[in-house]
Parts: sequence; structure tokens; C-alpha cells
Amino acid sequence: MTSSAPSSAPPRAHLLGLVAAVIGAALLVVTVRQVGWTEIQRGIGTVGAWFAIVVLLGGLRFLARARSWMLCAEQIGAPGLTTAPAFGAVLAGDAVGNLTPLGLLASEPTKVLLVRRTLATGPALTSVALDNGFHTVAVLVMIATGAWLLVRRVALEPTLRLAAEGVLAAVIVATLIGLWLARRQPAILSQLAQWAARFTGRAARTPDALRDIEARFYGVLSWPSGALWAAAGWQAAFHAAAVLEVWVILRALSGGATSLADAFVLESAGRLVIVLFKVIPFRIGVDEVGAAVVATALGIPASHGVALALVRKLRILAWNAVGLAVLARARR
Repeated sequence: MTSSAPSSAPPRAHLLGLVAAVIGAALLVVTVRQVGWTEIQRGIGTVGAWFAIVVLLGGLRFLARARSWMLCAEQIGAPGLTTAPAFGAVLAGDAVGNLTPLGLLASEPTKVLLVRRTLATGPALTSVALDNGFHTVAVLVMIATGAWLLVRRVALEPTLRLAAEGVLAAVIVATLIGLWLARRQPAILSQLAQWAARFTGRAARTPDALRDIEARFYGVLSWPSGALWAAAGWQAAFHAAAVLEVWVILRALSGGATSLADAFVLESAGRLVIVLFKVIPFRIGVDEVGAAVVATALGIPASHGVALALVRKLRILAWNAVGLAVLARARR
């Protein structure tokens, strides 16, 4: 297979990534010193053979995203995408997104490039955008539910309670905006493209791909109910595997004294960190700080929160190594 990798990030993006990584590394060092490296190391060691289950659950999450993408492609009349190339493209896209500060701007074009033998660029772009739309809705539900559970389950410090309530308010606002978009169906992408064309002095012509993406987005509600339920099911499977992953790790760390509700809250907090700090490669430092803060609020030792974040980072590295191998094979 002959293909090309996505173009390298511009120098400013590389500089931003470097600065963000340095800040994240400093946060990690400070957190480890406060919590205690001995406790963290002991916690990671207790996970032991359970790490194989953690890696397996991570793979199931990537598979769920691949199947969701395949469903979106099928619903727009492009059923040529199969499990193996979709799964490989999702792995490669996640690796590229984690390694650079560009996030989705790097990961999603990578996925499109890697399946161009089986899916034309237009349908690939549209299906990727639709899959990300479903995923965004699922992430908002996950974050809002986790914040609500956190407020209900424990007596939070004023600052943390304010943050949780702010998250809930932001999700409510995002939901209202989404309902307005579904009702009014404004041509946002087309208008942005025309504005950019006028700003750069080029012809104000909206690419057909943008029009197609807009039309497909607004046409989702006319999908068969079975397809909508299937899309919701794959997104639910993605998050369920993530919660189960957190629960398995915490059970190993605590010797069994962990509830699924605590695992859900920690995963939702981790998902919020991903949304807010995607610019930091691998979210070095911020994952650990966030997990330690939320774990402490739940009555879980901060060292367990940091160990949880580090074990999950090892899982990310394991699957990202596979994703980079997929990308290297495609380049050859």
C-alpha cells in the first residue's frame, strides 16, 4: 500500500507542544513529590497481571470507535469500510493525536488518509465528522453525569464544588446550543469557509465536502431508529469499557474496596481533562493531577489516583505503539 503520512505540524505547533509538555512534566514531578513515589510505585506494582485486562479493554474501546465510524459510513451510502482498516486507522489517528498538540486536527485527517483505498475522501471526511459528533454528545453526557455524581456523593470543598457546578452549567449550555442547531440548521461550515475565502482574498467558493458534511449532520435525525440506537450503543460501549478499566485498576490498587460509581466519576473527570488539555502531548502531568484531586475527594488515596493515571498512560503507550506501526506500514 502506498500512502503518505499527514503533513508535519508547523513550527509554532511544535513549539506549543514542547512548552505544554514541559509544563506537564513539571506538574507530574510536583505531584509525585507531594504524593510520594514509593506509594505510587507500590500501587503500580500491585496491578501486575491485571494490566493485560487493562490493555484488552483499551483495545475494545478502539474497536467500538471503529465500529461507530463504520456505521456512519454505511448510513451515508459508503459501506466499503471494513473492521480491520477502520481499527488500524483509529489506532494510528489516536497515536498521532497524542504525539502532537494538534489533537483532532491531526488524528482525524490521519484516519481519512489511511482508509482512502477503501473509502473515498468525501465519504471518509463526512463519516469521520459524524462519528465525532456522536462521540462529542456521548462525552458531554459522560462528563455531566460524572459531575452530578461527584456533587451528590461527597461533601466537596467550595472550589471543587464550584468547578463541578461550572461543568454542569457548561454542558447545559452546550446542550441548548445543540438543540438550537438541530432546529435552525444554520450553514455554519459553509459560512466559515466563505468568510475565510474573503479574508484570504481567494474565491468565495464553499467546498462540496463542507456542504455534504452539513447536510449529513442535519440528516442524522432522519436515520432509521435502529441505526441511531446502534450508534448510541457503540459510544456507550466505549465509555463502559473505560469505566470498567478504571474499576479494574482501582480494585487491584485497593484490594477490592472500590465501587463502579467511583470508577465512573474518575473516568468522567479524566474525560474532562482530555477535552481541556489535549494540547499537552499524552496529557503529561494533568492526568495525574486530575486523578489525584478527584480520588482524594472520593476518599481514595491520592497515590492510587496517580498510579491509576500512570497505568492508563502505559496502556495508551502500548496501543499507540501499534498505531505508529500501522502508520509506518502505510507509509511504506
